[in-house]
Amino acid sequence: MNIRQIVIYIVEGPPARRQVGHGHGGSIDRIPPGLSGRFTHTSGYGGTAELTAPVYVADEEAPTYAATLRLITDGDLDAWASFGSGFSAEELLWKGREFAAVIAPLLVGIDAFDREYVWQRLWYAQRFFYTGRQVLDMVDRMLWDLASRWAKLPIYKLLGAARERVPAYRNIGGATIEALVDDARRSKAEGFVGCKDHSYRGVEGNIELARALRAAVGDDYVLLHDPVESYTYPEAVQIGRELERLQYTWIEEPLQDYDIMGLRKLCASLDLPVLALEWIGAIGGQPFNTAPYLALQAADIVRQRGIGITGQIKQAQLAESFGAQVHGGDPHAILAVVNDPLYETVRGLAPRPADEELDCLGRLVVEDGWMSIAWRPERPAEPDWDHMERQAVSVLHWPEI
Repeated sequence: MNIRQIVIYIVEGPPARRQVGHGHGGSIDRIPPGLSGRFTHTSGYGGTAELTAPVYVADEEAPTYAATLRLITDGDLDAWASFGSGFSAEELLWKGREFAAVIAPLLVGIDAFDREYVWQRLWYAQRFFYTGRQVLDMVDRMLWDLASRWAKLPIYKLLGAARERVPAYRNIGGATIEALVDDARRSKAEGFVGCKDHSYRGVEGNIELARALRAAVGDDYVLLHDPVESYTYPEAVQIGRELERLQYTWIEEPLQDYDIMGLRKLCASLDLPVLALEWIGAIGGQPFNTAPYLALQAADIVRQRGIGITGQIKQAQLAESFGAQVHGGDPHAILAVVNDPLYETVRGLAPRPADEELDCLGRLVVEDGWMSIAWRPERPAEPDWDHMERQAVSVLHWPEI
């Protein structure tokens, strides 16, 4: 099923009022008590929001635009994905032209089922064309979705399912320790097997939080701590030993990912597993950055940041060869491997839809303490491409027709 043409449709959407502001609810400042000199997000320790930050709102509503990328094949099915949105059709068109100039020639003429070949080509495009990881993420998922629709099976089945469900935990939040404790109790009441905090209160504040959480949820509940690179090595050892006493499951991103020797020392110092590689992976180094960290014993668990479904499977299998776990993958990748132990959700419960709403692409289900994918062997309806072309304000073809 060869890819024979790239088409990008830009369609006008409902008008909206453009605005931009500081929506993260905090600033960046030194971690309390400030002795380490490290900085973090103030919302993670209940700091005051930057109320003086400006918010800009347009005087009037303006049209919005959305772009859809379509890979036309010589078969009965095509691949497609959202390509971007915004307030400028012209900017989306130029984004499409950039894709046509740089990426489209790497795809046209290639068999859409040759996902590994495409992955390798676009992996090297990151280096030689400076594309970043987003293009590879998008195209790889498009091709896996196409294969899913062609086979009438969900991606995790095409990968070779290892299991049908995985235990699920929920992220908790709150400006105070009391609020975090209340949220942990809610997560337990909702059936989650555990919860994870993102607290940047420094060693003493986070030890106080960890003790309060364990007292609130009991000894058998999974607790995870993610301070997001906010400790020095001595601080990470200090809190890590307390988390061991409190029977935590892991500590995540205790040091900066770039501190490979500090992470190596930390892994050697603690019995508590250390999870790393979220930030390095996010900027495009995974799956291959995993290898030196595991070889140097600088991570016990690696954050799943492999690029695309294909890259996630590579990373999981690489870690498996070291006897290590990965964490945080796409639900399909999680169900297709044996070493991604928990599913993380920030959205909460996702009950199973009615059967008539399901198709082969599958729908995420999070209920009764487990994550699964509900599906049935039916293809979803194909987009009405003729209607989209008639409605579009711009259509870009490559090669041109």
